[in-house]
Amino acid sequence: MKRMNPLKFALLGATALTLVACGESNEDVLAYQSVEACIKAGEHDAATCKAEFDKAKAEHARSAPRYRSSNDCYSDFGYNRCYRSSGSSIWLPFMMGYMLAPRGGSSYIHSQPLYRPSDSPNSYYTGSNGRVGSISANGRTQVAQSQAKRPPARTRTVSRGGFGARAARSSGGGFRGGS
Repeated sequence: MKRMNPLKFALLGATALTLVACGESNEDVLAYQSVEACIKAGEHDAATCKAEFDKAKAEHARSAPRYRSSNDCYSDFGYNRCYRSSGSSIWLPFMMGYMLAPRGGSSYIHSQPLYRPSDSPNSYYTGSNGRVGSISANGRTQVAQSQAKRPPARTRTVSRGGFGARAARSSGGGFRGGS
């Protein structure tokens, strides 16, 4: 068996440590399918669960992926999982859950909507296309720190496949569901 050069071994180790160090750290959050699921988990009282759901709904209106046609939205989220925004021709996916990210103690919580794309129907994703980790019975999970922040407002619509894996393949980046 050939021995590895000590210099190559040291460089290999340094490269591995660099890759680990550069990875984004995770943040503990809570994720729920509904207000009822939040209440049942017992992490917050009913009033907090409802208030945070309402905040997530407002955030959904501001930052949800937008589509020009129902077919484009359906291709990313599935048939009958999108709706036409009232008073416009814009299509949005339904909010399928919500996430609570504690900020500065229990007195301030940032909430945001969660979505389930058609190519990964059993997983939640944030409006910024970040996958939410496995969720425990009490709603505890982890997301990358950048995904726990408020998603950017959407001002442009997606003409086709902009949220799902199709867009990631065609644009070289973005969301990649089902992985």
